[in-house]
Amino acid sequence: MKLRVATPRDGLQWMLTGVQLARQQTLGLASLFGLMVFGMALLLGLPWIGPVLVAMLLPALSAGWVDATAAVQAGQRPLVTHLIGPLRSPARPVLLQLGGLNAVGSFLLLLLADALDPGMADAWNVMRDSDTTAEATLDAIGALQQGMVLRAVLLLPLVLAIWHAPVILVRGGTGLVKALFVSAYASWLNLGAFVVYGVCWVLADLVLSLLLAGLLAALGLGQAAMLLVLPGAMIFSGAFYASLKASVDGCIDFED
Repeated sequence: MKLRVATPRDGLQWMLTGVQLARQQTLGLASLFGLMVFGMALLLGLPWIGPVLVAMLLPALSAGWVDATAAVQAGQRPLVTHLIGPLRSPARPVLLQLGGLNAVGSFLLLLLADALDPGMADAWNVMRDSDTTAEATLDAIGALQQGMVLRAVLLLPLVLAIWHAPVILVRGGTGLVKALFVSAYASWLNLGAFVVYGVCWVLADLVLSLLLAGLLAALGLGQAAMLLVLPGAMIFSGAFYASLKASVDGCIDFED
C-alpha cells in the first residue's frame, strides 16, 4: 500500500463519481441499497442484539460496496454477492472485530445524540402514522434531517478513523491495529478532500429535500408522500455508497 495525497477538489470528484455510477446503474444500486436496508431492518427487529449486529456488519458491508462499485465500473450489475463478499473472505474474523469496535463507539456516540436531540423518535412516529397530514410530514422530514445531521457530526471522527480500514483488511491482509492506523492517518492526510466530499453530499441532500418538499406541498400529498421520498432516498443513498470506492482509492494506492 502507498498513501496518496488528495486535493480538496478531489473530494468533489469522489462525489461526482458516485453520481455518475448511479446514473449508469440507477436501479441496480438503489435496489442493492434497498436490500441492505431490508436486511438491517430484520436484524434491528431483534431485541438488544439487533442494533449491535448491524453496527458490527457495517464495516464489512462498506467493503462490499467497494466491490459492487468495481463491478459497475467493469460494466456489470451490482449483486448481493458483491455486498456480502467480504464476509465470505479470509478477512471475515478481523472485519467482525472491527465491527465490534464500531458497535461500541457508535453506541456511546448515539447515546449522546439522543440526549441532545430527543425529538427524533417523535419524528419517526409521525412518519409512520397513517393519519398524518402533508404539513406534519414535511415537518417530520425536516426534524429527521436535522437529527441525522447531528448524529453524522458526532459520528464523524469514528467514521473517518475506520473509513478505509475494511478495504485495507480485505485487500492488504494486514492486522486490525495497522489497518486502523493507516485508515486514520489516510483520512487525516486528506482531511480537506473529505471536508469537500462531505459538504457536497450534504448540499446535495438539502437540494433534493427542498425539491421534494416543494413538490409534496404543491401536490398536497399526505401519507402518499412516501411514494416519492423513498425512491429518491434509495437512489441518493445508492449514489453515496457508490462513491466510497473513489474516496478509498483516492487516498490509498493498493496496487503499489
